[in-house]
Amino acid sequence: MARKNVNEIRNGDIKSNIVVLRSVWGKRGQKYYIQPQKNSKGQYPDCVRKVDSDGDMILKPGDNPDMLIPEDRIFTLQDGTTFNLDDPYQALEWAAIENCFLIAPSRFAKDTNGNYLIDGTPDAVTNSNYGVKSRYGRAELYVERPGLESEQKVTRAKLKLQATNYIYQYGYEDWLTFAKVLGRNMENQPSADVEYFLISVAEKTPEKIIEICSGGDLANRVLFITAKERGVIRKKNGMYIYGEDGDLILGASEEAVIDWMRQPKNKKTLELIRKDAFPELGEVMN
Repeated sequence: MARKNVNEIRNGDIKSNIVVLRSVWGKRGQKYYIQPQKNSKGQYPDCVRKVDSDGDMILKPGDNPDMLIPEDRIFTLQDGTTFNLDDPYQALEWAAIENCFLIAPSRFAKDTNGNYLIDGTPDAVTNSNYGVKSRYGRAELYVERPGLESEQKVTRAKLKLQATNYIYQYGYEDWLTFAKVLGRNMENQPSADVEYFLISVAEKTPEKIIEICSGGDLANRVLFITAKERGVIRKKNGMYIYGEDGDLILGASEEAVIDWMRQPKNKKTLELIRKDAFPELGEVMN
């Protein structure tokens, strides 16, 4: 199994297509011997072939034995074992073993029941699962992708910065509108409170701020929220409706209604909704 320098740089970035196996217990030198593993459906990866009584692979028409792995091959793994997924054969090797129960896809990966694959079920001292008996998981190795985690953190930090910059391109009145679209009516509240709320959203879910400020549907979203608050748009049998008799169906979700509002053919009806939602203006909002 070929080794690769895990700090190899390509175009200034650490390669994220390098898979490094780490021993969670720091057992350097401890070796694990495993064979190709079946997936959850009990099937081997396409690169694995069964062997006959002589130990030879049972090939299919068109098979290239140099790009296949016998089911009885034994892989020797330890802390630091590396696979370069740009290498076709190493990619096949990784595909052959990645389903092994000893290997977790990340340090804190969980199973379908919420148990950590490495640490197992949390105990009452460290987790809210009070009364659940603590146990260790089965995995002892986990996948490390050099540079990938840092890249994801940088991307997240850039989104937060973008969202924050958007906020400060506007003032108090616009902030009130943003807050309303985000589900918080902050009319007559201090500017600092509104600012803090928006910054908190930018920190936790910057995508929401970016969508509001750059999505182009801000006016329609404010109209939808206000019309809904004032009973102009109502929900009946799972559908948003408009009109005294509720005979006009706008859509089943907020996004569906916003899409309806975008349609040029609905412009006249949209103006009626605006008049009903904002009667105090005395004229159609633009």
